[in-house]
Amino acid sequence: MTEKIRTPAQQLEEFLNFIDQCYADYQSSQAAAGQEDKRLQDLLHEMEFAKDKAERNRVATKLQNRRRERRRNKDMVKLNEQVVRFFDEKAGRDTLNRMRQLLGRQRKEEEYLFGEREYKPRVK
Repeated sequence: MTEKIRTPAQQLEEFLNFIDQCYADYQSSQAAAGQEDKRLQDLLHEMEFAKDKAERNRVATKLQNRRRERRRNKDMVKLNEQVVRFFDEKAGRDTLNRMRQLLGRQRKEEEYLFGEREYKPRVK
C-alpha cells in the first residue's frame, strides 16, 4: 500500500492558505454585516411608513430574515477574529512573513530532493 506523503512545503502552504482564508472570510463577513446594517435601517423606515398591517407584516418578515443574515455574518467575523488579530500584531505578522519565506526555501529544497539529480565528477 503506497500512500502519497504530504511534504513539509505542502503542509506549510496549506496552513498559510488557511490564514489567508481566515482573513478573506473575516473581511467579507465584516463588510456584509455592515451592508446588512444599512438594509435594516431601510426596512425600519419602510415599516415606519407602512400603509397597513399587511404591509407592516411583510416588512417585518423581511426584517427578521435580514437580521438572521446579519447574525450569520457577525458570527463568521467572531469565528475568525482571534486568528486575524493574532496575525495583525507585529509579532504575528513577522511570524507569518517568516513562514512565507520558509515555504519558499522549503520548496527549493524539495525541488532538489525530488528532482532529477545529476552527479558531476570533481576530477577529470
